[in-house]
This record gives sequence, C-alpha cells and structure tokens, in this order.
Amino acid sequence: MLVKDNNNLIKKIYQNIVEISRSKFFYIDYGMEDSFETRFDLIIFHAFMIFYFYKAKKINKSEIPQKLFDYMFNDFENNLREMGFGDIAVNKKMKIFIRAFYGRLSQYNKGFDLLKKEEDKSLLEKAILNNIFKGNIAHEKTSTVFARYIIKNIFYFESKSEQDNIDCNFKYLKFNE
Repeated sequence: MLVKDNNNLIKKIYQNIVEISRSKFFYIDYGMEDSFETRFDLIIFHAFMIFYFYKAKKINKSEIPQKLFDYMFNDFENNLREMGFGDIAVNKKMKIFIRAFYGRLSQYNKGFDLLKKEEDKSLLEKAILNNIFKGNIAHEKTSTVFARYIIKNIFYFESKSEQDNIDCNFKYLKFNE
C-alpha cells in the first residue's frame, strides 16, 4: 500500500484531471466548445494518461485505476443529477458514458501502443481527432499538438515511479511546456 488515505488521494488526482481539463487554453486558444461533452472528452483524455501509466508499468495490484474510474463516474452521475436528470435518464446516460469511455480508451491505447512499437503517431492523432474534435478535419493540426501533449505526459509519468506520481497526485506537465 503506497498511501494511507486512498479516497483522499483519488479525490486529489481527479481534481488535477478536472483542473487541467478546464484550463482556459483549451477553450480560448483552441476554440473548444465549453460544454459537458467537451469536458467529458477532456477528462477521459487526461485520465487515459494515468490508466496507460498503470498498463505500461504493469502495476496490477494497485487499487488506484479502479478507484479513479469509480470516482470519475460517480462525479459524472452527480453532475447529471445536478443538471436535473431523473433516475431513468441518468441510467441511460451513464451506460452511454461508460461505452464512450471504453471506446476512447481502446482507441488511445491502440494509438499509443503503435507509437511505442513503430514510432508512428498517426493512429493516436486520428483517435484524438475522432474523439475530441469529432472527426472535424479542420482540427488535424490541433490533434497533432494534442498528440505531442499526451505523449509528453505519458513519458513523463513513465519516467517516474508510482510513488513519485502519487506524491504529486499525477501532476500533468502544462500544455505548452
């Protein structure tokens, strides 16, 4: 066990994800729509980096990935309820969110695995274009920038131990660093 208070750690990691996903540069510099869907996509995008760290490091005994998933989806559900959705609508939307989450993770995983295996980032860029920019070709250059960002952060996480990442709550490198 690397930490005594896993719940507090998960909350801090998730707060980092939300904070970076709400950064103004996504919405101002890259003209992304400030909507629930965009925030969802950016949260999944950032959470993927942590999940990939655990996959790449083959750290199977950690509870962090599962607890982060649970915390994240509990937050999504709470947000839907705050927006006024009832039980039936929340259940339907949560099923859609979970499918979307696994679909995005699968695409990002395939793209990143190809990058590591063949130094080809085209599949990762395509996954970003499809998921974050809904396939809008006008954002091809931006998806390349986002690919560099995700690559930089995953390699940064992988360069550190699990404990070092935990100690800083999986703090992300800034977009323009």
